[in-house]
Amino acid sequence: MTANTTTATRSATTERAIAYTTSAAPIAAGLLAPILNTDAALAAQLTMLGATAATTANVMDWLPGRLYQELPAGDILRAHRFPLFIANLTSSIAVGMGTFTGADGTDALMAGFLQPVTPQGIVSLGWWAAVGLVPYKLRKVLAGRRKPKHHPAAPPGTTTPPAVDTPAKEIAYRWRQIISHPDTGTHRGQNIQIRTLTNQRWTGIITARPGQPVTVTADTVSSAYQGTRYQVPAAQITFTDGAHSGERHITVHLIAPPEMDTRTLAGAWKTWAARSGGVMAGTHLEDVQPDPHTGGEVAYVVANHDTDSLPTPNIRDLVGALRTRHVLLSYEPSEDPRTAVIRLMKENPLRSGITFPGPEALKPSPGGYFRIGAAVSGRPLRAQLLDPKLGARHLYITGVTGSGKGGVLQLIALAAHLAGAVIIYADPKGSSNPAIETMAAYTGLGEDGAMGALLLAEALVNHRIDLTGQLKQKNFNPQGMPHVVFILDEAATLLGEKAKHRKRASSAVAQIAKKGRSMGVSEVLANQLLQLAELGGDSAIRDNIVGSGGVIMLRADSSQRHLIDLPPGLEDVNPADIPATWTDDGKAPLVYTDDVHIQDPESTFGLGYYMTTDRVRAMGRTYDLEDATEYVDPTRIMEPFDWPEWGDRHNLVAQLMAGDDEDADFDDAGLGQISLMPTMDLGPRKPANASDKILKVLADLADPAGIDINYVHRDNIQSLAKLELATLENTLSKLIKAGKIHRQVEDGKEVRGMYGPGPAPTAEAVGE
Repeated sequence: MTANTTTATRSATTERAIAYTTSAAPIAAGLLAPILNTDAALAAQLTMLGATAATTANVMDWLPGRLYQELPAGDILRAHRFPLFIANLTSSIAVGMGTFTGADGTDALMAGFLQPVTPQGIVSLGWWAAVGLVPYKLRKVLAGRRKPKHHPAAPPGTTTPPAVDTPAKEIAYRWRQIISHPDTGTHRGQNIQIRTLTNQRWTGIITARPGQPVTVTADTVSSAYQGTRYQVPAAQITFTDGAHSGERHITVHLIAPPEMDTRTLAGAWKTWAARSGGVMAGTHLEDVQPDPHTGGEVAYVVANHDTDSLPTPNIRDLVGALRTRHVLLSYEPSEDPRTAVIRLMKENPLRSGITFPGPEALKPSPGGYFRIGAAVSGRPLRAQLLDPKLGARHLYITGVTGSGKGGVLQLIALAAHLAGAVIIYADPKGSSNPAIETMAAYTGLGEDGAMGALLLAEALVNHRIDLTGQLKQKNFNPQGMPHVVFILDEAATLLGEKAKHRKRASSAVAQIAKKGRSMGVSEVLANQLLQLAELGGDSAIRDNIVGSGGVIMLRADSSQRHLIDLPPGLEDVNPADIPATWTDDGKAPLVYTDDVHIQDPESTFGLGYYMTTDRVRAMGRTYDLEDATEYVDPTRIMEPFDWPEWGDRHNLVAQLMAGDDEDADFDDAGLGQISLMPTMDLGPRKPANASDKILKVLADLADPAGIDINYVHRDNIQSLAKLELATLENTLSKLIKAGKIHRQVEDGKEVRGMYGPGPAPTAEAVGE
């Protein structure tokens, strides 16, 4: 026999025994009362007095619910409270008659019905009627059977909920006492019907009075069952709508499911990140699964059906919401604005570092990609300097001293060297990366030397612009001219606000960034942090370089957090949040004693956020390569054979430096009055008019790939061209009539104030 069957049998036997005792108690009390001595009679009277008080409280529903749970057969006492009250009342009368009037009184009470017309007979008849009412009320129990309740047949395909048992009655009773009680309940008249009950959860249907909505809350239910075995936190109680506002379905999870357990990714996300007002409100997780690579969990973040796109989270806020650390959380947006990947780690797999696998890792793929490290997901991190179809690609690397910036530059330079590219290296700080110097065809050290290398790279671009124009060559052809990689370390030394070459350097960097792609010249800039003020104040430099190739953001100084200008695609991260060293718990002891173990710090060298043309934006770490010199082949130092002036490059740099005049008016090529081609005019240039200035602004902000049309608002054009409003409007109208610019059109309507270069695209071009 099962435990439930044993309990049911024991409850039925106990109930029948109580029923027999209750029915016989008045008669037994009447027979025994006359023969009791004085002390026994007094004890019997006091006992009956206490029993009367208890049965009266029971029948009036004054006893606390917990008392019924603690009393043996408390549910039976509760169910038969009226018969118990009548039995106690008639027994008290019998004891009173027997103890106060003796045997004569008992005879009159129990046998007086034989003389029904006398006063004694009327009292006797009333007493016997009350005595007989008790077994009548308990007749089904005395007979050992109960009338089964009728349950209508469930429709096909549905599951009939199991019949409620004593625990279900316990839940329903406490609900009535505290929540739905008509006089004292917190939500009067909002009753519960228990549907299912297991060791993991119970469910029910809440119904309110007609015309009223259900207002019961999770906090109310959690508080109502406080101190019982059904007490749970409010977070483990959920509601769903019923057939109407006066009905709601409730589920109480006695054991927290994964989505409610904050120790899991799903639980932490739902409880903290995706809560109303949370950093990721309006989202949910899908396909949550263990991540063997990190010992944690990974899942898709998906926008809810009523959310158009995922919010852009501040990673610092998301780290706090999930109660973790920056090095243990990875959030990776995708091209789909409604999905992303979240990775909550137990251990960052990048902590132990990534050993450089050898020069074969830097061999470019057919698409020009080479590996430089790995992401936390285990996916290789790849960069690209040359696209076989689109030409050269640029890169921007940021990081403070000790963050691994020099190591990244070394890997990029080695990849370019092994691929047969020409390397021009500019290091304003002076020989901070000797391995790159051994690979470079030209190296400029110190501030002036770096400036000379920059001007040399710009002159090479301008030479190729002229050469490809003569050859009618539209795109870069690596067979006709070698790929060139220009590397500028500590870019702020030349481009910063106090740099002596700032204006000229900014023009040269912008020229290479804008024109170098189709000329086969890649520009790799490295700096302490990404800030427009340290890039000549020109957002076009940042956008052209990052948009053309990508950005690698290593650790930044926490004091510079507010200075960083995050590029599109990395708005949610901040390299200042990357710690300088790995820590186990992120907390230091508040009090140090001799027995406190101080762990030696491990550097996060090479750890950062990577976003390249590989369509991956993730936390990653570069290969550990202390010195690349052993992989350099001095016999394979490539030079730009397409440029005749290269043989006289040192004199050429001297001429370029001599012509470096901060007051010169530089054009798009950045040459001022200095020309490198014999056919170019060396005379003074005509000052730019309003039309020239507007066309230059649109050209500077044009798509470097030449695929899309970048439209610019009139206010931005006015600011950059430095024109009066009236002059600007007149000139814009003239340029539109001349077909040199056009207004943006969306859905057949002109977008107010937005202009693009060239004539308006035809319908066929738009369709393509």
